[in-house]
Amino acid sequence: MPMESSEAIEAARARHLAGSERLAQWLWPFTRLLLLALTAALLLRVLIVQPFAIPSSSMAPTLQAGDFVLVDKKAYGWARASLPLAADSGMAGDGGGRLFASAIPHGDVIAFVGPDGRDYVKRMIARGGETVELRNGLVLLNGVPLPCVPQNAAADGQLCREAIPSGRTHLSRDHAQGPRASFGPVTVPAGHLFVLGDNRGHSADSRVPAAEGGIGFVPEDKVIGRAARIFFAYDRGVRWNRIGTPVD
Repeated sequence: MPMESSEAIEAARARHLAGSERLAQWLWPFTRLLLLALTAALLLRVLIVQPFAIPSSSMAPTLQAGDFVLVDKKAYGWARASLPLAADSGMAGDGGGRLFASAIPHGDVIAFVGPDGRDYVKRMIARGGETVELRNGLVLLNGVPLPCVPQNAAADGQLCREAIPSGRTHLSRDHAQGPRASFGPVTVPAGHLFVLGDNRGHSADSRVPAAEGGIGFVPEDKVIGRAARIFFAYDRGVRWNRIGTPVD
């Protein structure tokens, strides 16, 4: 068989290169769109909103196990805890402060990185310099009781509507009896927050030191954002009535 001439080889190479160039030109718009979509999704998750799964009933009735909530990461400014995988990398809560920081309002349900590196969702009750006490399930902030109007009794605790000084209200289970129904008073250290679960008798929150398996006081630079809305809920089936519900 006669060997191909150098001209034929060059012609074949040119056709191959031309085909590769046409393929690249055809693929580039799709690649660029994919890159833009991935970049937008990353920025959205880092700067704007992040989904969280609720694994337990510690925030019931406000949030229930199987709820998925969207956390507003811009609500109080950004800290290193806002970065994806910050807890795993050890970057969360190392004194880095917050960018464009704003005060966290009393009563907000917040997501934060706990002392064990896991993410938690609890209700903010007090900030640095304020005093917190519980007496038979009733919360006192700076010595002033937070009214909790009974709603109905249940097997897992009296359901009541608790009011904070700003006038906002939320549902909680007060659990007048139990090992943590009475607590304090304690003064929250500067730069920290005192948080409680709405299901007071079943929440290892700021009443329990980290050394005993609780959360203790939460450094403000470990706050990820505000729990804003339930976007999905599932428990042996989709709970359609909870989807889209704002977090009070």
